[in-house]
Amino acid sequence: MRPWGQIVFTAFILSTFTAHISVAAPNDTPTLISPHGLSSFDVAASSPMEQIPAASRKTYPAALIRQIQQGLANQGFFLGVIDGRYGPKTEQAIRTYQKSADLFIDGIPSRSLALDLETGGKVSKLLKRLKKTRKASTEAARDSLMSRPETRKLLENAETLEKTPHDSKACMANPEPKCLLIEASTSAYEIEKPEMRDWALGEILASQARAGLADDAIGTTRRIHDPRLIIVALREIAKAQANAGQTEAAMAAVDIIPDPAQQIEAYVQIAEIQANLGQFKDAATTASHLLQYLTHLKTPLAKISVHARIAAIMYKAGYDDLTSLHIQLAKDLAKILDSDKDRRDGKRYIAGAYAETGAPSRAMGILRGLKGSSDDTPVLIAAATRMAQVGEAQEALITAEAIEAVRYRALVLARIASYQAGAGDLESSRTIMDKALAAAKIIKFPFAKAYAYSRIALSLNEVSISAGNDEKLFNEALTTAAKIKDERLKAQILWTIADARASATDTKGEKRATSKAKSATADIKSPFSRVWMLCDISAERAKRGDMDGAWALFDDALEEAKSISNPWGRARALGKVANTMTFLTDQTRKIATKN
Repeated sequence: MRPWGQIVFTAFILSTFTAHISVAAPNDTPTLISPHGLSSFDVAASSPMEQIPAASRKTYPAALIRQIQQGLANQGFFLGVIDGRYGPKTEQAIRTYQKSADLFIDGIPSRSLALDLETGGKVSKLLKRLKKTRKASTEAARDSLMSRPETRKLLENAETLEKTPHDSKACMANPEPKCLLIEASTSAYEIEKPEMRDWALGEILASQARAGLADDAIGTTRRIHDPRLIIVALREIAKAQANAGQTEAAMAAVDIIPDPAQQIEAYVQIAEIQANLGQFKDAATTASHLLQYLTHLKTPLAKISVHARIAAIMYKAGYDDLTSLHIQLAKDLAKILDSDKDRRDGKRYIAGAYAETGAPSRAMGILRGLKGSSDDTPVLIAAATRMAQVGEAQEALITAEAIEAVRYRALVLARIASYQAGAGDLESSRTIMDKALAAAKIIKFPFAKAYAYSRIALSLNEVSISAGNDEKLFNEALTTAAKIKDERLKAQILWTIADARASATDTKGEKRATSKAKSATADIKSPFSRVWMLCDISAERAKRGDMDGAWALFDDALEEAKSISNPWGRARALGKVANTMTFLTDQTRKIATKN
């Protein structure tokens, strides 16, 4: 099924999302998110001066009341004079607001309420800004598609689709993101445990925002009672926008995260995504932008960690001077660390930065001055990987052998083997792969062992392809994949191997791997797990431009989602399917406009 008739619903919505997030005041409890200027809600109009019976009403600070009145007015709940007086009209406006946000209705002003309204005002401005961007982007995409006869049909019945009332059966027969997310939301409201309901709603919120469903997203945020999940959703939205190349939209989302540490982490993640996509200038700009927030971090060690990560981003972006600058800033901060533990951790962060920026020998030099521990593992992994990338195979092996945790050592050895094969040294690659397999065999923890086998199977497949589609190595890759005890992970790896064989024009190998992938998929006991895995593989295919293959797996995922009756599983599965459909639609649009 290719939802060409429904593609329009999201095909032109490129730069839009919304998130409403609450913040907790110092010494106060977290509050919920707020609605934003919805004209359909009742509003309270006050008289020019509210009369407050002194004997029956508590007195509140005028500044607090004024702030609340302003917040209510900004969102359409209060139409009177903002005078700092608490009376019946202000109380009624608060009650109306609390009801719309599913809050406890008491009409009482508080600092939490004021902060909630203030945050809501910020998000309202964000929505207006994104709506304008969305409109411009939509019109540009529409013009592009209308200019070509073969893509003009994508616009047929677009307005009719947006105005069609929700019909569950019709949705499942002819799905589009909006109706799938309505189905997901309906299931979420049936989840009994509040924390599980909030989790599902947080995922649905991210999917609604990704699909450009601003009004629906507003309604969802008002029903999430855990503000931490709003922050998570907001970060996911920002990352999705960054992956889609919508830098301004991603930055706008991060700007309204109230927690400085979470905000900085989100900026770093966006910059890392941009660097991985080859958007080096944008990555450097984003990394530089977040520096203004470092003053909010309480400890020098936290700042060192950020500078180390920025150094790696700048290095990947090709800014050597800025790379050196951030490493030096980290080193300067390390001089003022107080405790021995912080000084050791600071040095490890700096060593990690050197390992990630093409100086693994300097990283190892720093580690040799410290007492070895498991905390060294991330640096050792980065150093060994970098050494293998630049052809220093022997040094990479020595470094990998220094990794105490066998589950990590196996992964690094498999990675080194892949680099050796890519460099044409198949004999060395085979030897190192044997070491990786031996390490994986003695891993005790079941999932860690399964994960190690999954990485080794992928590396064996890569080596096979590097060796001209060597069948013996390919068989070994399939045999290793069969050792994965986690059924979902096994299926995902087999699908990945099958797609890699297709890219290598190994038709026979592709068919064998696909057959095994389908069998492994059928062995997954949980329909929800099957949906999630199929959606992930579908998205990976779309990234490579294999839209036929992507839509085929999407269809399988949708059918699985339809079969789930448990509210928790159904809500999350339909949210995942809707999110994947939006992504595939965007990819389809990009291909259509390019061609």
